Amino acid sequence: AVVSTQSTGARVVRVLKLIKKNKRLLLIAYVMSHSLGELSLLIIVWAMCITVAGSAFYYCEVDVNPKVDSGVDGLWWAVVTMSTVGYGDIVPVTFIGKGFSTVFFYIGMVFLALPLTIIVGAFSKQYENKGTWTLNQRDNKINRLYNSKKKDRHF
Repeated sequence: AVVSTQSTGARVVRVLKLIKKNKRLLLIAYVMSHSLGELSLLIIVWAMCITVAGSAFYYCEVDVNPKVDSGVDGLWWAVVTMSTVGYGDIVPVTFIGKGFSTVFFYIGMVFLALPLTIIVGAFSKQYENKGTWTLNQRDNKINRLYNSKKKDRHF
């Protein structure tokens, strides 16, 4: 069945309207837009690490590894290794290359975990600024009751 572009466009518009009306989806959009600065800096640092890793791999493997013909092969290896995809099309054969591979693999795992910490930090900051975001009215009443009892306590 062929779907016309008008119906596809209308679906996209409907989804965007739903996002506009849903507080939680707006919160996600807000947090992601306010995290762009940190995330873009992380991408720049990741690109610099890929350049260093690819160059180091190329110089370690160029004379002994038949699959490494140019610096582009080293960069491809660095992207695949640091993103933890690991296709296996280019693998190190020297001891130094294997050592670099291990180090840059773990650096890549750290780079994959950092965006999560940035986004979670932005969510927690938003929750502190805007109060409690709850699923329904009943949960909101429970939170207000809990917070009022918490204020009545004197330590």
